[in-house]
Amino acid sequence: MSTSNTMLLASNNMRILLVAVMCILPTLASAHSMSPGFETEYAVSDTLSKTYTVKNDYNFAATYKVEVFNKDMAPATEWKAEKYTFKMKPNSKKEFNLKFKSTETRKLIVCSTLTNIGYENEKASIISRVCSRLIINGVTSL
Repeated sequence: MSTSNTMLLASNNMRILLVAVMCILPTLASAHSMSPGFETEYAVSDTLSKTYTVKNDYNFAATYKVEVFNKDMAPATEWKAEKYTFKMKPNSKKEFNLKFKSTETRKLIVCSTLTNIGYENEKASIISRVCSRLIINGVTSL
C-alpha cells in the first residue's frame, strides 16, 4: 500500500471517528442543567438571597447537592441553603434558594452535583456537576 493510500485511509478513519463522537456527545451532555448561568448582583443589605433552578434531564430520579465555592474552587463560607440536598423526579425542574453574606465583593461558583440515582438512592457511578458564576457587589457604607 502506498503512502498516499495510507494517509487517505487514516483521514477517512478520523472523519468517521469525528462523526461518531459528534453523534454521541449530545446524549452525554443531557445530564442536568442549572440557571441562571452567570450573574452580577448588587447587594442592598447584609444578606443577598438568590434563587436557582435545576433541571433533571435524566430519564430517572436523581439526588443533587448544592455546593458553593470561591473563584479558586476552595469551599466558600458565609452562605446558607434551605436544603443542601434535594431529590428530583425524571425530567423535572426544582428551584432552590441560597443566602449569601454580602458585606464585601464576592466572586463565587454555585454548583449542583449529582450524588445518587433512582428511587432507591444508589450511588451515582458517573457524577455530573453544573456550576454558575455569581459576583456579589457587597454593601458599602457611605
